[in-house]
Amino acid sequence: MHSDFTGIEFLSVLPPLALSLLILFSAQPIGEWLGVIDYPDNLRKRHARATPLVGGLAMMLPLLLWAVMSFVWPHLAENLPMSIAVFVGGGGAALVGFVDDQSSTSPGGRLIALVALTVLALTINPQLIPTRFAWGHLAPTHVSTWLAYVLVALGMTGFVNAVNMADGEDGCASGMFAIWSACIILAGGDTTTDLAAVLFATSLFVMVFNLRGKVFLGGAGAYGVTFVFGLLILRLHNFWGVTAETIIVWFFVPIVDCLRLLITRPLLGRSPFEGDRNHFHHRLRERFGKSEGLSIYLGLVASSSFIAALQPKLAPACLVVVAGLYLTLMWLTARTAEQAPVEIVPRD
Repeated sequence: MHSDFTGIEFLSVLPPLALSLLILFSAQPIGEWLGVIDYPDNLRKRHARATPLVGGLAMMLPLLLWAVMSFVWPHLAENLPMSIAVFVGGGGAALVGFVDDQSSTSPGGRLIALVALTVLALTINPQLIPTRFAWGHLAPTHVSTWLAYVLVALGMTGFVNAVNMADGEDGCASGMFAIWSACIILAGGDTTTDLAAVLFATSLFVMVFNLRGKVFLGGAGAYGVTFVFGLLILRLHNFWGVTAETIIVWFFVPIVDCLRLLITRPLLGRSPFEGDRNHFHHRLRERFGKSEGLSIYLGLVASSSFIAALQPKLAPACLVVVAGLYLTLMWLTARTAEQAPVEIVPRD
C-alpha cells in the first residue's frame, strides 16, 4: 500500500486474499467443474498426477474483485482508469488463457487477442501510452502516439508469451510474479502499489500450492497476470520514474530465453510454437536438480531485479552481469541439453 493508505484500504485486500485461498483449497473440484485439468503425458508433462490449472484464477479473480471494489468505493483507487484497464485488459487476457486451457486455440488467434486487448487497455487509460522511453544513462527516446501503440502491443504480446514459455517448472512463474510485485511495491505508488500488493500475496499463495503439486498456474495466470504486470510497468515508467534499463533487467531472463527458443526452433526445422524441454528452467533442472535449478533461476531474477529497483543507476551493470550469468549457465547445461532426447509436443 502507498504511504497514506487508510484502514479501509487495508481491509479491502482481505476479501481478495480470502477468495484466493478458497480457490486454492478447492482447486481439484473447481478444476474438474471448469474442465481445466492438466494430465501427465510422460514426455514434456512429467508431473505425478492430474493437476488443476486454477493457480492463475487464484490470482486473477481476487485482483478483479479488488478492481470491482474500487469502482464501488473510488477512494480505494487513486487512479480509477488504471483499475478499469486492469479489469478489462487483464480480465480479457485471463479469459484468452482460460479458453486455451479448456480447448487448445491457435497461437495466431491468441496473439491477435492480446494485441486487441492491449489497444483497448491503452484506449481506456491513455495515461499508459508512453510519449518517450526514459533511459537512466541515455537521452530519452521520444515516440509518436501511433508508434507507442505499436511498440507497446509488440512488447506486451512478447512479454506474455515469454512468461508463458517460462511456466514449465513448479514455482518458476509464480516466483517471478512475487519478485516483480515486490519490485513494483518498492518503486511505485498509488493504485499501482495497491494492485501489486494483491498480486504479491496471491503469488506467494499460488507458489506454495504449486510447489506442493496441488495446482498449476494455467493460461489464466500466464496470460492474465502477466498482462496486468505489463500495464503496471507502463504506469511505473510513465509516472514513477522507473527507467527502461531497470525494466529490461527485471524481465531479462524469461524474455531472452523466449527469443532464443523462437530463433533456434526454426533453425532446427520446427515451428517456434512447438514445445520442448530445452527451456532455461528445464536445462537447469536436468543439470542441477529440481530444487537447485529453481533456486538458481529465481535467484538470478531476484538478485538483479532488486538491485536495479533499489539502485537504478546500477541497472546497466546488472544487465551485463545477468546476461553473463545466463550465457554461462547455458554453456554449463549445453551437454545436458544435447544428451536429452528431443520431445516435441503441439505447443508451449
